[in-house]
Amino acid sequence: MNGNEAHGTMAEAGLVPQRRLLERLIVGNTDLERLESMLRRFNLFVAMDAVHHEVRHSNFLAYLLDPRKNHGLGSLFLKRFLQAALASRREPGIAPVDIELWRSEGTEVLREWKNIDIMLRDQANRIAVIIENKIDSKEHSNQLQRYFDVSEHEFQGWTIVPIYLTPGGEPPSDSRYVAMSYAKVCAVLEQLAAPAMYPMNDEVRLGLRHYAEMLRRYVVAESEISELCRRIYEQHREALDLIYEHRPDRQAAVSQLLEALITEHPDLELDTCGKSLVRFWVKKLDVTALRQSANWTPSRRILLFEFDNRQQELKLFLYIGPGPVELRRKLYDIARDKKPLKPLDAFRHKWNAIFSRHFMRSESYEKSWEEFEEILKTHWNQFLTADLPAIIAILEAERWIFQEEPTLQEAPIDAV
Repeated sequence: MNGNEAHGTMAEAGLVPQRRLLERLIVGNTDLERLESMLRRFNLFVAMDAVHHEVRHSNFLAYLLDPRKNHGLGSLFLKRFLQAALASRREPGIAPVDIELWRSEGTEVLREWKNIDIMLRDQANRIAVIIENKIDSKEHSNQLQRYFDVSEHEFQGWTIVPIYLTPGGEPPSDSRYVAMSYAKVCAVLEQLAAPAMYPMNDEVRLGLRHYAEMLRRYVVAESEISELCRRIYEQHREALDLIYEHRPDRQAAVSQLLEALITEHPDLELDTCGKSLVRFWVKKLDVTALRQSANWTPSRRILLFEFDNRQQELKLFLYIGPGPVELRRKLYDIARDKKPLKPLDAFRHKWNAIFSRHFMRSESYEKSWEEFEEILKTHWNQFLTADLPAIIAILEAERWIFQEEPTLQEAPIDAV
């Protein structure tokens, strides 16, 4: 056996334990199968990207709490919600049994009243309910006290019921508030959505069930998904660490895709590139007047398109780079008056972005690579067919750019 064969045999032997780790993770792993099944199951609120958006949770809860909305529940959810919130309250005040007898059909439900997430206002019973809702954020700026004080001032002589709603029922900073967990919201929803428990429209029942399932999966403190993930990781830590080590680098893949798109276009040329920045220029604009930047890239081009490629965002800019101040000022002034060009800031002596286009936002990075690539290419084609021709036409109309004239005297370049 020669040296290469021996080295190859040792390398293959080193791969065997890793392969076995992955096999134990994948083959016959009922927890993993359960997790994949849950993630594959369609859920309306997951599809709407509502999981981590407090505003969307508040909007839906406010809708269900409003007896006048068209969900057909009347004040049923309102009563069950308040009873669940107040069940463990020890202080004197409204008891759960009082809520059952409460004629609440006239309750007003307000969103963002005085910055309060949800305000319930019942004029007939002189009751005001504050609901401060937190999903991923924490309370701040003494807001609980401020909300209670403004409500107490507005509704003098009324009964104020303040509720602090969080995934795990975290204790509020203001002891006057009742801590309520999303697990209690789930329990109310599941009780209402149970077959034959309450007469209601099938579509409403389905909506309640989907919302409760989403909360159980992702929001409540000890969600089913979080428990499954912890158990899988504890049992297969080495395999999962190995997978993480070899995970795809989305940022690098985006950079490579951008370079390929630019290279295959006959009118464009790559400039300096890296993982986070991809620069290119337009061959029609490759003229002497625009090759006067000694302090930027080796190409000396003063006008360059630049992709700002971040981990969760992709934007395209057209920059005026460092160069003669007179030339930079003339290009800047052109951009002030001609769309789609638009300077993003005041005139500076080094760099000025005079065009920007958002290609990809954070939500696109949650999609599969195939979907992500399709969206990026759609934006690229829109840029090529709309923005780029307009920008070229604007610059071509400036005949002085294309005249062979002496290079403008280089002025000192000072950062602003």
